[in-house]
Amino acid sequence: MYLRELSWGGVFFSPMLFYAFVSLVLAAVIRALVHKSPFGRLIWQEAWFDVALFVCLLAGVTYVAGAYQW
Repeated sequence: MYLRELSWGGVFFSPMLFYAFVSLVLAAVIRALVHKSPFGRLIWQEAWFDVALFVCLLAGVTYVAGAYQW
């Protein structure tokens, strides 16, 4: 897994911060698409759906970053 810290201006950042930001943006886009579609009315607990979507995307982004090590 590619979890080396990133240096920006002499300050070290965890790559999980970047992964979480990417996942949050993807979750926001997917959430907007799902809620505007007819499938959106079938979601029973919207908050749980949003959290689960973010966690799944974060796991996927972390896996892809670790697999390709860019």
